[in-house]
Amino acid sequence: MTTPEPAATPDEPRTTELPAAAPTPATTQRPITRPPNNIGWAVASLLFFWPLSFSAFTHALNVFPLWTEGDADAARHASHRARYLGILSLWIGGALFVLFAILYIVGMLVLMHHGHHGHHNWGGPGPRMRRG
Repeated sequence: MTTPEPAATPDEPRTTELPAAAPTPATTQRPITRPPNNIGWAVASLLFFWPLSFSAFTHALNVFPLWTEGDADAARHASHRARYLGILSLWIGGALFVLFAILYIVGMLVLMHHGHHGHHNWGGPGPRMRRG
């Protein structure tokens, strides 16, 4: 705080203020925000390929505690890892679904092919009954 001094002439200021410093250049850093926990991707991993969901949920639920401890890099890594595991489980689940569909179609084609030869009597008419 400045203390007033008596002015020698009426034109002089009555306080001993320092001249304003030149403004410093603004920093171009972006504000640091908490990364998303990506719990949605953890749920997706539970639905599509559940073995990865354990790790995805662990990483997703560790984002906030790591952030509050001040470890921003570990929180960011846990967030990215939860998202990665969710996407990976989506791809694995999709590939398993396509594989199951292909095997189902092949199996049905094999059953239809064997059924038309008649040696298993699949889908053909039943035994003929003779009358009296």
